[in-house]
Amino acid sequence: MNPKSDYQFFTNTKDAVEAMYEAIVNAKSSIYLETYILRSNNFSYKLIEKLKEKVSAGLEVKIIFDGFGIKDFDENIIEDLKKAGADVIIFNPFNLSTFWRGIHFLFERNHRKVLIIDKEIGFIGGVNISGYNDSWIDLQVKVTGPSVMMLLKSFSHSYLAGGGMLAKIKHLFYLPVIKERYWRILWHQPNSHFFSIKSFYLNWIKKARHSITIASPYFLPDEDLINAMSEAKKRGVKIDLILPWKTDHDSLTHAIRSQYSLYSKIGMKIYLVKKMLHAKSMMVDGKTAFIGSSNFDSQSFYRSHETNLIFSNKKMIADLRKIFKEWRKNSRLFRPLLWAQRSWRAKIREFLWGILRPFL
Repeated sequence: MNPKSDYQFFTNTKDAVEAMYEAIVNAKSSIYLETYILRSNNFSYKLIEKLKEKVSAGLEVKIIFDGFGIKDFDENIIEDLKKAGADVIIFNPFNLSTFWRGIHFLFERNHRKVLIIDKEIGFIGGVNISGYNDSWIDLQVKVTGPSVMMLLKSFSHSYLAGGGMLAKIKHLFYLPVIKERYWRILWHQPNSHFFSIKSFYLNWIKKARHSITIASPYFLPDEDLINAMSEAKKRGVKIDLILPWKTDHDSLTHAIRSQYSLYSKIGMKIYLVKKMLHAKSMMVDGKTAFIGSSNFDSQSFYRSHETNLIFSNKKMIADLRKIFKEWRKNSRLFRPLLWAQRSWRAKIREFLWGILRPFL
């Protein structure tokens, strides 16, 4: 990274949310927030009130919510936020008109989790600033300095994709592109010329020569990616998967488990974390890594808008390796013989949900 830039990792939802909220409290000129989920709880109400307070103090406040992610949130509170002066974009509202547009539009979602304060502090990763999953293991990184520039441009593209007007975001949209040696922002927009997350995974898996570590809550790779990892194993590449033993969706849990035996047969090591792990990250050869909002599934590859940070800064890589090591330490290794002894009911559920893997 640029010597003037700095970073800080957060490895659980609670610490990341507290840090983001503190940054909002201390904001002096602008707040740009992009989040997928907002739930009705005391923290969310406190967050909305703080944002209204900042608008009243004269700060520029722009927010992008996903229509599906806030479908259960009180619409009146969002309207009050708009009336207070915040510029609020609802990406692809979850209503009857969405159904009429077709199934593809129904599942096109803004899955990004980004917060930018005063154009100088940025947060990016897998954490929704919503206060409903404080016990989760997750991965969020705070960056400061010139590295925030690309996050600002990414936010401007999301703003426009959500229906915002260029006149209101042009001060970010036309920012110059800064190319840094050790990091870059990848923003993924389905059915566009923007970077393909699946192509990114495939490219780096094919480049791997020594090791690949993947941390993912919803690990549902398609045939292309499974084949690429199989070929990597044949080259002698060590592949570690760090996954949650149980996700927050039973259907996804069974679909993911349906492939454990295949991954093990290929030669991958599967580390199953006891708590819900929501981190989305990959490291290749201990030299290049990424953190972001993208899951390893069809929804992220083809239907969701995502933002990710790819980096090769040696200190960041070393810190991430320590995080992975700690997660492996607090997990249990998948054992094929023991797994074969699970109940027939579990096997049936895995088989049935496994059929639907391409659509999850």
